[in-house]
Amino acid sequence: MLTRIISVSLTNPIFARRHSLFLLSTLFSSTRDVYHANLKITSLSRAGKVDAARKLFDEMPTKDVVTWNSMLSAYSQNGLIQHSKTLFHSMPLRNVVSWNSIIAACVQNDDLDDAFSYFAAAPEKNAASYNAVISGLARFGRVRDAQRLFEEMPHPNVVSYTAMVDAYARVEGGIGRARALFEAMPRKNAVSWTVMINGLLENGLYEEAREVFGRMPQKSDVARTAMITGFCKQGKMEEARALFEEIRCRDRISWNIIITGMRTCNNRNMCSIR
Repeated sequence: MLTRIISVSLTNPIFARRHSLFLLSTLFSSTRDVYHANLKITSLSRAGKVDAARKLFDEMPTKDVVTWNSMLSAYSQNGLIQHSKTLFHSMPLRNVVSWNSIIAACVQNDDLDDAFSYFAAAPEKNAASYNAVISGLARFGRVRDAQRLFEEMPHPNVVSYTAMVDAYARVEGGIGRARALFEAMPRKNAVSWTVMINGLLENGLYEEAREVFGRMPQKSDVARTAMITGFCKQGKMEEARALFEEIRCRDRISWNIIITGMRTCNNRNMCSIR
């Protein structure tokens, strides 16, 4: 019977076309179901419903690498690092996103040794792979290791440069290198400018921070808030007030900074905000 169906499908173009359309629609339906299930897993994980995400994951008859990566991210985003590692090692197929996810998960959970091990074992690396490890090393003050990795990068991007600027600015005596690297960056974004401004302020270089802020092409509210902090520390409340007025959406942080600055200001009239 099966032989007859195959024979008919080969000799009858109408039957062959209908059979092909049926197979295509079945495949499309399956792919579409997997796609929507992947989105649902991501949505559940963002809501903190990891158990529900895992239940859906286990019930899926068909999984692709995106499914596995979605579940891996669900564990990582909710701080379940051991679950992330277990799932990662059970994956039938991994891609660069899988490796980057487990590396980032280790970094987020302060497990730099394992992050470095996964990074070294990754068969394929991209900028995100390097950036995850560099950021982790920088955060823990391992500037030399971060610098070595940065120099090994085939194509460092704006995130890589920004992470290194932040790393240099955090260590004693490193602000000069941070400034030099910042100025040498082929491209800067709002985060780069803000990191440099923060670094200068933290090192007490208020005028340099002001100069960099003045050159910032599009000033973000985060950068403005950083500068307000600097002005408050110097007692320059008029400048702090003027910058505060420029913030369109003032959050709790900006309000707390300006109020604290006002309280420590000797001239109450100058510090008043209408």
